[in-house]
Amino acid sequence: MNTPYSRPGNALSGPRLVRWQPLPDLALFLVVNILIFFSARLALLYFLLPDIARTDHILRALYIGLKFDARWAVFLALPLALVWAWPQAERAAADSGPSLLRRLLVGIETLLFGLLALLYVFDFGFFFYLRQRIDMTAPGYVDDPAIALNMVWESYPVIVLALLLLAALVLYARGVSCLLRRHRTAWVGSAPAALQDVPVISRKRRALLTLLGFAGMFLLGYGQISSNLFPLRWSNAYFSEDNAIATLALHPAQNLFDTRRGAEAVKPDCAAALAAYPRMAAWLGLKPEPVTSCDDISYARLYVPSTPLPPDRRPNIVIILMESLCWARTSLAPAYPGSDFIEPTPFLKELAAKSRYYPNFYSPSRPTARGIFNTLIGIPDVNFDGGTSSRNPQIVDQAIVFNELAGYEKFYNIGGSASWANVRGLIQHNVKGIRLNEEGSWKAPNMDVWGVADIDLFKESVQLFSQSSAPFAAVIQTASFHRPYTIPEQRDGYEIPPAPSAEQIRYYGFDSAEEFQSLRFSDFALRRFFEEAEKQPWFRNTIFAIFGDHGLYHAPTFTPPAYLACSLQAWNTPLLLYAPGGHIPPGKDEAPHSQLDIFPTLASLTGVPFRSNTLGRNMLAPGNDQNAMVFISENITRMLIKDGYIYRNTPESLYRLDAPELENLLEREPERADAMRRTLSDFYETTKFLLYNNGKARLNAVRPQIIRLPPLTAGTSPSAEK
Repeated sequence: MNTPYSRPGNALSGPRLVRWQPLPDLALFLVVNILIFFSARLALLYFLLPDIARTDHILRALYIGLKFDARWAVFLALPLALVWAWPQAERAAADSGPSLLRRLLVGIETLLFGLLALLYVFDFGFFFYLRQRIDMTAPGYVDDPAIALNMVWESYPVIVLALLLLAALVLYARGVSCLLRRHRTAWVGSAPAALQDVPVISRKRRALLTLLGFAGMFLLGYGQISSNLFPLRWSNAYFSEDNAIATLALHPAQNLFDTRRGAEAVKPDCAAALAAYPRMAAWLGLKPEPVTSCDDISYARLYVPSTPLPPDRRPNIVIILMESLCWARTSLAPAYPGSDFIEPTPFLKELAAKSRYYPNFYSPSRPTARGIFNTLIGIPDVNFDGGTSSRNPQIVDQAIVFNELAGYEKFYNIGGSASWANVRGLIQHNVKGIRLNEEGSWKAPNMDVWGVADIDLFKESVQLFSQSSAPFAAVIQTASFHRPYTIPEQRDGYEIPPAPSAEQIRYYGFDSAEEFQSLRFSDFALRRFFEEAEKQPWFRNTIFAIFGDHGLYHAPTFTPPAYLACSLQAWNTPLLLYAPGGHIPPGKDEAPHSQLDIFPTLASLTGVPFRSNTLGRNMLAPGNDQNAMVFISENITRMLIKDGYIYRNTPESLYRLDAPELENLLEREPERADAMRRTLSDFYETTKFLLYNNGKARLNAVRPQIIRLPPLTAGTSPSAEK
């Protein structure tokens, strides 16, 4: 009798291994496909090697790429695993005679492999054409199919490639068919009486084997095991500042999937960007140059310090990006007049008295992922249809001021995971040598979904900074003032005050007493940070910038009508520049500024020359307050704040921000309205252009205009130990 057990088996079908099926054959299928994909990656490395600057990152790129390869091997294995999960179907596919199920399975697997193989062919063609991996911009290159096909026919050996692809599919189909025919499995529960000496396993064992198989596939597909539960993402491939390394680590199918929303993202309008260039260049302090095409547009400038500082006298920089630090909810806003008043942020108020305080400071776009992008990159994140810019692989490569701080040790400290919103790629790909400390890096346990508590993040950040032997520049991103508003049990002596009255909650615009208490504890955590920092030798030679990632929508009751009509509380966050060593004299500056200005301003105090091609300006430069303005974008609604006015494009309106009554001034002040309308359009069109034209290679290829920084004050270079 010719049964599946009387025929010769494969190497994985010995008597012992049969009792473990389908795991051995499933593993064989996965390994073979992973090796096929990884071989293509090694071939890419051969052609890519001359472009790679960071050869020390190759092994890590291959490792990340191998994990992407494993994910797509799992995708190929799914039909096979589903059939083998059902013992009757498993035996039917292995039947020695004609098997419709086997033919169907071979056809499905070959089709899926063929689609991936064809994608690899296109991917290599895309690479040889543009030196990048295929993504969702590819359809744009075949707008004229006839020209595109002729170009492909004349540029590549199409017939040879087609024959090779066909041969690969035939071999693959035969391999899958052979694997299915020679697959052996034990009977579950009991075997038919006609079959003797066949392996039999219990139903429980078989269920466990099936569960193990799917669990293993899930882990391979997930790509990584970590406390934050984020899967392997495209941003993991951008761990290096070297574009070629990211190219090596990516997977073509994964890249197509990850760039699908980016294809919907806002795109630059060349004609509009050209028209805006002279005015925007002048506003940025540049001398506009003759431009005839978008390739000629450059906002590159080189800031040269009038007072260069040696490394041992350069100030440290610490940026504290506070979660949802809405100006209207803080103690910096007008105080609640009731007798039962409880300060929302008493320490922030104390610190403001010793700082350069900017009450009219804004996030150009929100929420958090956009606030991070605005701050780090210096370009407003105006991508709303295609998701946040940090999630778009097509614009992850940016030239930023943070990376220009030569000689500085750089930190980015976050209590949760940097995989959130794919900010990992934004940080690691654009800041060379940065130390990214995230969930899993801290000694403290996670408090909630956002990672460690702010108070622990602050304490451990002080310890990290104290270990630095060079001047350092750091970003600390907090998250505790966020739903679920968790206050940890270990509070370092903090006593929760009585809940504020309903009237006070309504006055400041809080949603609940829990939100109020969470903000107050964040303020306490900030106090503890400065108490610990004051004990360190680097404290007096450090400049601190404290501001929010964005504001909050729920309206307070005390702001002027125009402020409320435009919901400015959603973008308004206070900025404090605190320099205990006298680098910046304290005071209050009511000129409008935004997150775009943070890095250019702080970099101007380091005594280090730096380049910028973005829209941020030095807030401390003489004259910049006189023409300061803030651009705000919320999908199709865009606003411009300038000279005490706010212009909004839809519904179109022009208001005075300090007017006691809401009056649309479009008709009363048409010239101002026209000027602000044009400036708003200029800012928006320039933003769209720069999102796609601010890469590191582009900045390196142009000759920047030189801007001399003002001399540093006497207090800007104090004697310092670090």
